[in-house]
This record gives sequence, structure tokens and C-alpha cells, in this order.
Amino acid sequence: MPPLQLIVWTIRALIIAGVFLLCRLSHSGNPAFAFALTWTLNGLFLHFFINGSLRLPRLLVRVHRLEPVLYRWAGVGLVKWLVTTQLWLLVVGNEPPPKAASRHELLEYAERVTHGAEVCHGATFIVATLIAIFFVAFGHVAAAAWITGFNIALNGYPVMLQRANRWRIHQVRGRW
Repeated sequence: MPPLQLIVWTIRALIIAGVFLLCRLSHSGNPAFAFALTWTLNGLFLHFFINGSLRLPRLLVRVHRLEPVLYRWAGVGLVKWLVTTQLWLLVVGNEPPPKAASRHELLEYAERVTHGAEVCHGATFIVATLIAIFFVAFGHVAAAAWITGFNIALNGYPVMLQRANRWRIHQVRGRW
């Protein structure tokens, strides 16, 4: 079996090759632009979140009990299966979570991480959606469609997943 790092870099190369193939098939750079826009802004928003200058609006802090059900119908389970593998963490450059000393510590860590991911993906989703609307307003519908597709896959589903996870964490804790 090849070393894990080789597998990680092979998957990264396949993602880049897939975006390149989409560009070739669409005869434009729109897929690459859309992928870069909807993926790389997360890092910028993570910086703002860590510094405390970016947080959820008060309206979105609480997760309604119907949300996880709706997200499950939308297929968030498939996304959850993908992103909970150690391989995915390594592909996107994250470290596996540390071993928790207690259940309370594990839940605290999980809540911090899910909250941060929700904020960053949510902010990226909003900015990318506004840019897609801008592109539509100026007649670049194909670019807007690519942005919207990547935005839903790379930001919309992660936001739904994080909200469902936060609901579950709060259920386990008995808070809501």
C-alpha cells in the first residue's frame, strides 16, 4: 500500500485535474475561477474568525430542530461521510483532532470546530453568492452558474453539515 502522503497528493492532483478538465470541456476558465473563489475565501474568513472579528449573526446561533431533518433530505449524510475521514482532513491540510481527555472536552472541541467552520463557510457562501449575482447582472450567466454550483458544493453543504452537527452536540449536552 502506498504511503498516506502519496495518496493525499494524488487526490489533490486529481481535484486540480478535474477542475482543469471542466475548464477544457466548458472552453473557459470559469470552473477554475469558481473553484478558487468558493474555496480560497474560507482561509481569509478563518483568519477573521480566529481574531474574533467574524461571528454568526444572533439569528443563526440557535439551530432549529427541523434543520437536521431537512439537511438529511438534501443529502448532507454523503458530505458527512466524506469529510469525517482522516484522509479528507489530510487532503485539505488539517490535522486530525487531538485525543480528548473527557467527553466534556471532546464536545467543547467539536462545538468550537463546527461553529468556526459554519461561520467561515457561511461567509464564503454569502460573498460568492453576491459575486454570482454581480456576474448575472452583467450578463455572465455561465460564470455565475459555475460559481453557484461550486458554492453549493463547497460551502452550502458544509454549512448544513455544521449546523446539523451543532444540533447533535447540543442534544448530547441536553442544552436545547
